[in-house]
Amino acid sequence: MLDVGGGSAEFIVGQGDHKHFRHSFPLGTVRLLEKFPHSDPPRAEELAACRNWLRTFLEEEVRPKVEPALRWETKVYSGGPTQLVGTGGTASILSRIEAQLDTYDRDRMEAVRLGSERLSWQVERLWRLPLEARKQIVGLPPNRADVILMGAAIYEAIMSQFNFRELRISTRGLRFAAVLADPA
Repeated sequence: MLDVGGGSAEFIVGQGDHKHFRHSFPLGTVRLLEKFPHSDPPRAEELAACRNWLRTFLEEEVRPKVEPALRWETKVYSGGPTQLVGTGGTASILSRIEAQLDTYDRDRMEAVRLGSERLSWQVERLWRLPLEARKQIVGLPPNRADVILMGAAIYEAIMSQFNFRELRISTRGLRFAAVLADPA
């Protein structure tokens, strides 16, 4: 499970009610926006710089802590690939954008399966648009049109770093997300 907030990203690895890893990293949407201010519309080289920084941060700071937990998870629960479930505002907004929902619809949001290629397409799309155009995207609250650039890039980088093929969404928080991640 992954919750990307404004100041941090929290990883939880486990199965059902059994969580054997939990760690918060200083990797949030607002924090990253402050680190990588961008033009309006953002330029391709600004996205490239953000992606490069994310790749390095994940390789040096996140992977050494998360990868052993993922390996243990795969060894103990050999029921297939580990599932990534996103919780919190960033994941919910990504699902609303993908489903083109102008209102909050929990069932439709949680039905979204955002593949890694589709997420990369969304990142490219979001990073090409000026702020005012992003504010018009169905599903994207106008007051989050600035930070969604970083949130989408963070999810994209994590999916790439750990070879997750799909992102599932839980709007109900971590306890319900654990049920989503449970393949039983």
